[in-house]
Amino acid sequence: MSGPSLSRRVPAGRPRHLGRPRGRRLAWASLAAAILIVAAAAVVVPARPARADAPPRTPSCAWPVEASPQNVNAGLLDSDAVYWVMPFAVQQNLRITLSGTFADARYTSLTVYDSTFAPFTTAQGVSSELTDYRIAPDPGSVNPWQQQAASGGHFAVTLRADPAAGETNVLPIAPDGTAAGKTGYLIYRVYLPAGGDQSVPLPGVSFDQNGTTVNVPVCAPSTSDGGLPAIAANTSTATASTPLEFARGTSSTGSLFPNPDNAYLETSVTPPGGDNVVVVRAKAPTAPAGEDPAPWPSLADTRYWSLCADLPTPPLPVVVNTLPDGGVDYGCRADNATTLDADGYYTFVLGTEAQRAAIEAVPDATFLPFSTDHPTTTHVLLLRNLLGAFPYAVQNVPPDNDPASAAAVMQSYYPRAAVCPLSTLQTGGPTACVSPS
Repeated sequence: MSGPSLSRRVPAGRPRHLGRPRGRRLAWASLAAAILIVAAAAVVVPARPARADAPPRTPSCAWPVEASPQNVNAGLLDSDAVYWVMPFAVQQNLRITLSGTFADARYTSLTVYDSTFAPFTTAQGVSSELTDYRIAPDPGSVNPWQQQAASGGHFAVTLRADPAAGETNVLPIAPDGTAAGKTGYLIYRVYLPAGGDQSVPLPGVSFDQNGTTVNVPVCAPSTSDGGLPAIAANTSTATASTPLEFARGTSSTGSLFPNPDNAYLETSVTPPGGDNVVVVRAKAPTAPAGEDPAPWPSLADTRYWSLCADLPTPPLPVVVNTLPDGGVDYGCRADNATTLDADGYYTFVLGTEAQRAAIEAVPDATFLPFSTDHPTTTHVLLLRNLLGAFPYAVQNVPPDNDPASAAAVMQSYYPRAAVCPLSTLQTGGPTACVSPS
């Protein structure tokens, strides 16, 4: 899907895949346990120490975990992104090589995580995250995030134990001093794949150790939930201190797989019922147009931004509503699916699917759904800035869970929200519901 689209009426049977935000005080136990279950099956660990000349221990297949509403809808996900997870066993002298093509998408990244699901930086100052525009292309290819070009150019990235600062296309395989046998994780993220097509070519993976190379095939698609219902009860969440006031929460060691390029504001809201809706309004940051790669840094404020409605009950799923016509409406709206007024402001209106037609008839309003299956459950709202590169970005807000701090930094870009009768919105417009800053 290209250009703005408010309907998000995804045909039945066509999955829309998801990414994962870094939340505040979120245990993420459901998704963590699901991945650990898959890791146990995918990572081959021998019962006794390997010989010095033994081939590397490898997963049975590459990229075994894919988060999506149909697969692992957990951890407050964004329905316009997709990420794949590959666990691996840390081994002496191991190198992992990724050979891939630059995806036709707004954003991609590769990130290595330790056994506690956290990114890291080595003592040599090497980060475990590599964003698309920092990846050097193969000779004869072009990186479309470095210069204007079509997607499809080739790259190779190596994970190894001894990267040096300034090296190109090298990621650390584990934090300094990690013992052999520990599990690491590699995540490939893709935001806004062109046309909503989830079939982005995944990088090929090979393991090399002591001169022996093993090519690992990509896993077949799976719809397993990883046992989520059995382990979801350990998951908990907290929301912003005051309902309908957005704040940036403090980071938590319980967070699972945070994306270093993302920052979030969050709040909570209970569907107001009756004729009432929730109106969220602010000035929108600029972002690259469309879904194709574009050189970065650019004049845009952010690479991507979105607002999502998620459920705080385990396993923290994004809202997914099945429509009478068989389509699916997901609880996120990305920047390219958000209407702006003449002054560059967005107005998100959260309501029921029954209120949708009336909301979409309001000039410059963007409908965002409450859950049809959980009409009285408090929802978590997450505002994402990906690679925020302007003074009023969420990245510049202190993580103190204080709405006043966020408003002071973001100024007109700070989202203000209020419960409002739909009839008032229809007759008076957004400013009749939400006061200007």
